[in-house]
Amino acid sequence: MPTLSVTIDAFVASREFDRGTLARLAFWDESLGSRDLAEITADDVDLALVRLAERGRLVPRRGQATEPAGAPMSGATYNRYVSQLASVFKYARRLRLLPRAHVPPTRGVEKSPEPADPNRYLRAEEVERILAVTRLLDTRWGKLSALVLVAFHTGLRVGNLMTLRWGDVDLERRTITVLKTKNGRPQVSALSARAADALRLLPGKQPDALVFEGSEGRPFGFRRLWIRVCTEAGLPGRNFHQLRHGCGHAMATSGVNQAAIMAVMGHRTLSASARYMHANASDKLDVVDRVFG
Repeated sequence: MPTLSVTIDAFVASREFDRGTLARLAFWDESLGSRDLAEITADDVDLALVRLAERGRLVPRRGQATEPAGAPMSGATYNRYVSQLASVFKYARRLRLLPRAHVPPTRGVEKSPEPADPNRYLRAEEVERILAVTRLLDTRWGKLSALVLVAFHTGLRVGNLMTLRWGDVDLERRTITVLKTKNGRPQVSALSARAADALRLLPGKQPDALVFEGSEGRPFGFRRLWIRVCTEAGLPGRNFHQLRHGCGHAMATSGVNQAAIMAVMGHRTLSASARYMHANASDKLDVVDRVFG
């Protein structure tokens, strides 16, 4: 029977993980790595989690090292540690290192309460999971992939997208013109090359037709399809507006300055004349290309 350490090494080699995930796996390796998988008990996990809670939150210092911050760990972070160990045991069962009937020692571990976060966003890797499932499940409407990409890469609100007409889309210049946004002002949004390509694949394109129409020229009611896709992608409970928050987050983490983010997402009041929007579109296009390609 392999040890937890050997299993973690193989798990890490099986795909790419972000730094936070690797740090959580390193904690479990240090805590229980020398133990055989089948011998690790729920009590072992509980004791390790007690030490984790006592250690608290970590902060970076020089180089790649970290040190305790002297502050408690958030409930969400604590829960991620538990979920990460559960993922390793799931991986081991899939490889038949453990029998199918094996009960992982993480089962029954009480999760820490997490405060509601109204500004929760979808990350790029989560959007890719949604797109992968969309390509499989959206066999009738056939436009959800394009809708998701455009929403994530422009930050436009769903209301603006569902009333968007082909006459307001310029695929050559890669721009979308929204005549009236939530703040009552017009906005020109830049399309990434990938989002523009997705729109080019859609049928129709008569100037007066809705880009994301359903039957009889009305916007398509995609809510049930969205819920099904997110559930199958392992992201139940996510709402479409989180794509907009994800857009802003992706730009911020890529080093885009706040003024540029506000311009791309339409957060600032447009005091200039509408004729300046076309001049601004080229700057927005550079931002979108740098982040989304």
